[in-house]
Amino acid sequence: MSEIKRSMSDLAILDELGRRLKQARLEQNITQQQIAEGMGVSRATYIRLEDGNGKLEVLVAALRVLGKLPALDAFLPDEPYSPIEALKSAGHIRQRARPGNDPVEQDKGDLDW
Repeated sequence: MSEIKRSMSDLAILDELGRRLKQARLEQNITQQQIAEGMGVSRATYIRLEDGNGKLEVLVAALRVLGKLPALDAFLPDEPYSPIEALKSAGHIRQRARPGNDPVEQDKGDLDW
C-alpha cells in the first residue's frame, strides 16, 4: 500500500486514488460493470475513474455504491471556526480569503525530498 505524500505529482495522486478505488471494489467482489450500473454510468466512465481520470461526481457515486461515503468526512472534515474567530466575526460567515497569510508559503520548509 502506498502512502500519498506531498512530493507526489497530482497525476500520481490520482493514479493512487484510482488504485485504491479498484482495490475497494475487488474486496467487495464487484465487477466494473456491476458498479457502473449501480452508479448509473457506463463501464467506460467507471474505468476512467479507476485510471485516475474521472470526475468528482463519479467518484462520489462510486463511493456511495461501495458504502464508503463516510470516508469523505475523513478526507475533508468540516472544520468549525474557533470560538475566538466566531466572536471576532460577530456571527458573519467568512466568504473570502485575504492575501498575506498563505499557508502554502509558510509550509515550504517541509519538503519530502
